[in-house]
Amino acid sequence: MVCKTVLESRTPLFRRKQRISRKQKKDQERLTVMRHYIREIRENTAGMNRREKAEYILTYYWYHLLGVIAAVCLVLFLIIHFGFREDPPLFTCALVNQEINFIRDGQIEKDFSQASGIDEDRMDINSDYNISYGNVKLEGVNESSYEKFFFKWQNKELDAVILPESFYKYCRELGGSFKSLEGWDVEGFTLYEDGENITAVEVENTLLSHYLENETGEKMLLAFPDTGQQEDEGKAFLDLSLIKI
Repeated sequence: MVCKTVLESRTPLFRRKQRISRKQKKDQERLTVMRHYIREIRENTAGMNRREKAEYILTYYWYHLLGVIAAVCLVLFLIIHFGFREDPPLFTCALVNQEINFIRDGQIEKDFSQASGIDEDRMDINSDYNISYGNVKLEGVNESSYEKFFFKWQNKELDAVILPESFYKYCRELGGSFKSLEGWDVEGFTLYEDGENITAVEVENTLLSHYLENETGEKMLLAFPDTGQQEDEGKAFLDLSLIKI
């Protein structure tokens, strides 16, 4: 009989019953405590009007109320964060050191969506990447843009970049690499060579130049970080970008 009891205590069903029993015990303890506070409040506020009762509860039980509110807010946050999480973008492109213009960014997303069939809500084409680097010092730059850019790169969340040639070289100095465009449909356009590899295209005289400003006069490049995951979408964006104007 003893051996049988020991064996039963090791079964998954027995352990599950134990967990349920412990949970029921904790729930019962919480309910008992809650009933105690309710009974205490009723006894201490007997004969008071509603206003007096409210003042009493806020005076002596504010920390309990604060704890309940915090718990409810935490539950709501978890529900919203995990229950209504948006799908990750199918294509992400950073426009480096361009005027921050979200209307223009949205127009590029719309045009690319019409050309590629990708839902524009699943794109993230963003010009909020004004970055100081090397000898290039921009006024009023948010340092978080620098961190955000390289975090997305490292985290494999950056599929394409439109950037000045000097920033391209800066990324290479930091150890960043760009995809080789060998085998991509880039015939007839100005290519950018990095050593023996073609890793970018110049955007001048292409459809992209219609959206961009180039106040410095240096080459503006379209390149694809080697950590990017959406290569097919990158090729589709390249096809749109390389329409000559």
